[in-house]
Amino acid sequence: MDLITLNFNNDDFLYQQLYEYIKDLILKNKLKKGDQLPSKKRLARHLDISENTIDTAYQQLLAEGFITS
Repeated sequence: MDLITLNFNNDDFLYQQLYEYIKDLILKNKLKKGDQLPSKKRLARHLDISENTIDTAYQQLLAEGFITS
């Protein structure tokens, strides 16, 4: 998978926006089973946000069964 690019807004937490964006990709089948998400470090650098923010979004997706580790 290529790096994720999105424009954050001030309405929600960053992790929530990232979570919703990735969840939407999965539900629209643009991200398929077996596709790998970018590493937390790489995506954090790309989006200029904390790795903890990426981790929180990934953990939420994992907890809800949208991704596996």
